[in-house]
Amino acid sequence: MAKKIEHLVVLMMENRSFDHMFGFLKSNSWPIDGLNGNETNPDSQGTPVQVTQNAQHAGDLFPDPPHDFLSVNQQIFGNLAGTGQPTMQGFVKAYEGKTKNVQKSHNVMKCFGPGRLPNLQTLAKEYAVCDRWFASVPGPTLPNRAFSMGATSLGRVDMNPNYLSLKTIFELLDQNGVSSKIYYTDYTLGLAVGYIITRAKKFLFSVDNFRNDCKKNRLPALSFVEPRFNDFSAPGEFFGASDQHPDHNMRLGERVINFVYEAIRSNKQTWESTLLLITYDEHGGLYDHVPPPETVHPGDKPPDPTFDFKRLGVRVPAVLVSPFIQKGTIIHDVFDHTSIIATARKLFLAEPDKFALTERDRQANTFEDCLNLSSARTDKVKFPKATEIAASPFALASTPASTRGGEVANNMSTGQLSEFQQAMIFQAVMADKILPDYVAAEQVTSMSSESEAAEYLVRLRNIIEASRNGEPKERKATARKKAGKTMKAKTTKKKATAKKR
Repeated sequence: MAKKIEHLVVLMMENRSFDHMFGFLKSNSWPIDGLNGNETNPDSQGTPVQVTQNAQHAGDLFPDPPHDFLSVNQQIFGNLAGTGQPTMQGFVKAYEGKTKNVQKSHNVMKCFGPGRLPNLQTLAKEYAVCDRWFASVPGPTLPNRAFSMGATSLGRVDMNPNYLSLKTIFELLDQNGVSSKIYYTDYTLGLAVGYIITRAKKFLFSVDNFRNDCKKNRLPALSFVEPRFNDFSAPGEFFGASDQHPDHNMRLGERVINFVYEAIRSNKQTWESTLLLITYDEHGGLYDHVPPPETVHPGDKPPDPTFDFKRLGVRVPAVLVSPFIQKGTIIHDVFDHTSIIATARKLFLAEPDKFALTERDRQANTFEDCLNLSSARTDKVKFPKATEIAASPFALASTPASTRGGEVANNMSTGQLSEFQQAMIFQAVMADKILPDYVAAEQVTSMSSESEAAEYLVRLRNIIEASRNGEPKERKATARKKAGKTMKAKTTKKKATAKKR
């Protein structure tokens, strides 16, 4: 059935493990490798902490659990060196190392029970779920997202934001005359890749365009759809982050998943020629019981003395959606994020084996075999009643502050930026300098909240959109200067207020 697929769409969310999202859905009728319900992890007092199915959509995971390389070693092996046999017994202790609170450390064992994530869980059961999909690196976001696009992290397991030299599947397809796009709201790793930045008008699009391209059956061969990564708040309105990164509200991410699914379904031709993958970049420090398997070094860099890149990260959710997939399909093959690249090569290139980016995607399993029906299904999946939150998953419409639900309001982040969010800004500034009409963004160094970060990132996206739409150079430059003055004024006002305090 792979010959019927003309479009591969990838929606990669943030920082959730397989057991955290799907573990308690295991049953006789849906025998995934999930939870029995008696799995435990010891806390620092030696008390066994058992998995539960009462995870909250927001509020459990602030601060977010650690998922740097050393912390993931501790979670998998029980020690920072990553030696011995993987026991998957260090999750609670790793979280206590960050929270300094024994009781709060137990929250990494909380999972979502059946029906708590109706959109994602329904799609998983209605189409195909992969219960052996692992992060490419036992570490944080950026190296894993780099692997999803380039089959390497350039030898890094940290949050170094410089990926200008990364060769990606977008470049490979482009050099072979195959189309691809990144649809995003406020951030994409594409803003860190030199080939993509210098061709921003060709590759980087507002997520609004995704819905339109689906409806008009003009999706490219490969699409990455990015959620919103930062909360944005202003007087009387709230634009919530929808990436599901702890402790962002899970309900907003549920709406994004539904948005992407319904957009693809909006045109029969699009629907019957598209394979949708929904997955997560890494586990975010949340419990999973399956030890990660071994893998191969990408081969693009000399072996690192700290890590040899010969084992994968913790297991993450992965759902495949197509009308050519039989309901209830469970796939037990081992995948990681480089399977995206391997599958795209197999679907869209005449001689895919000639074009591997690294050894990792050369040897990765592909997932087009999930298409196990000879004719397209005609049924329409029925989701449980939608949660009443903001009208748009990407916050293209706003909700008055006075009417926001408790969970959404509690999700607002105005404090210090996380390491990931700081990396987003750094990458955007690098892109900003490469793009035409750059005006130095001196105000960036003073950003301290997600809202300010989101404002800058969206402004940069809008400048790219303006360039594509042929707006005059003078108008773009003026927009940059005006935006810079606005941010500088905000910063000055903030400093003045701080002095008064």
